[in-house]
Amino acid sequence: MKKRSLVIVGVSILALVTISRAEEAPYVVSTSDGKCEIAIDTSGAPDLKDWADHTLAPVLAEWYLKIVAMLPSEGYTPPTRFTVIIRPGSGVAATSGTRVTANATWLKTQLKGEAIGAILHEMVHVVQQYGRSRRANADAAATRPPGWLTEGITDYIRWFLYEPQTHGAEITQRNISRAKYDGNYRITANFLNWVIQRYDKDLLRQLNAAIREGKYNEDVWTNYTGKTLQSLGDEWKKGLEEKLNAQAAASINALIDAEMAAGWQLLFDGKTLDGWHNFKREGVRPGWQVKDGALVCADPHDAGDIVTSNRYDWFELQIDYSISEAGNSGIMYHVTDEGGAVWATGPEFQLEDNAKAADPVRCGWLYGLYQPPTDPNTGKPLDATKPVGQWNHIRLLVTPEMCRHDINGVTYFEYVLHSDDFNARVAKSKFGKMANFAKSDLGYISLQGDHGQISFRNIKVRPIEPKR
Repeated sequence: MKKRSLVIVGVSILALVTISRAEEAPYVVSTSDGKCEIAIDTSGAPDLKDWADHTLAPVLAEWYLKIVAMLPSEGYTPPTRFTVIIRPGSGVAATSGTRVTANATWLKTQLKGEAIGAILHEMVHVVQQYGRSRRANADAAATRPPGWLTEGITDYIRWFLYEPQTHGAEITQRNISRAKYDGNYRITANFLNWVIQRYDKDLLRQLNAAIREGKYNEDVWTNYTGKTLQSLGDEWKKGLEEKLNAQAAASINALIDAEMAAGWQLLFDGKTLDGWHNFKREGVRPGWQVKDGALVCADPHDAGDIVTSNRYDWFELQIDYSISEAGNSGIMYHVTDEGGAVWATGPEFQLEDNAKAADPVRCGWLYGLYQPPTDPNTGKPLDATKPVGQWNHIRLLVTPEMCRHDINGVTYFEYVLHSDDFNARVAKSKFGKMANFAKSDLGYISLQGDHGQISFRNIKVRPIEPKR
């Protein structure tokens, strides 16, 4: 009986070992035509095995065939097997030949977001095989394709063909300054999509073949579109700018659906002075007017400072302003009726014409307290303002954890209200003698109207719940 029992135990242990090894082996999925096997190794991230085997694998198998069909060239045979290794690491993902490595730590944060698209991007590199093709072709060995185009092709396939609904390669006001045809990745993908849609539906195949065969040069663009690469890039960017300008014009003094969903509130409707009144009095003095959709301090001698009807504690404020020559104004927050003037209680985000205004406190500074660092290009404090007559965009963030001043997308500085540093600066300034300065965490938002002409529009506020 003992001997029989040992045999049974031995068989059981062997079975367990066999099962364990089977579980550690990469999961292999084949394309529907049977011409390629995709091995997915999750031994380094076993908690992602179910997702990789049942969610990722079918997408890769389906799209491998599609990508191969998109990127053919004469005499080229795509890989018949490649491996995707998922394990903790750095970055997102990378490809070397027929081996894709993906960072499991990052993937876990993006399982319902960019995870599959990022690996599909790498699978395009598996099909491209530009380096291997060049090495096999003596005539092409010295011809290296531009990296911006190699990555642009992969991101074009990802963002415009695999997941166009995400608008992941959209050009907006935030990144229009980087909109160059060789901007790489998503930006180049946007450019490629535009050229393909406008000029040549077959351009992707032609570019791929030229690169893989070592025949790529900028003449390819002229041959297939009739225009140089540079002229195509200029035309594309001009069209983007016109589109964004039209969108901006339509959205002046209005909230889009996404803003409303995020809790933004409009403080100026572009037509009336509703929601504003002069500090410590009813109504708005005649110096403040509505002109061409803007809230204008047209006559500083009969305007005075105005405040919002509602009071705010923690918030994000966005506002556009255009100031007159030598003009000076400001935005105060946490203003209360306890002071004799708005600046006696509310910290001020300074506004002025930096070129000619007399006040040495420049635009974007927290008056008398904080200023941006020195710009190494000018040797002067950072200045991102546009010249007189142009619209500038301000973002002011006020939370218990941190306050931040941005102008035209450039961050000037951050500070914390009531911190030791903040209190020390107040004590050394003229505000140190004002008993109620920056004492309240609830107050009006104010626009200064007694130092020069200035116009405002797109005044929007988003209340924020404190983290503590």
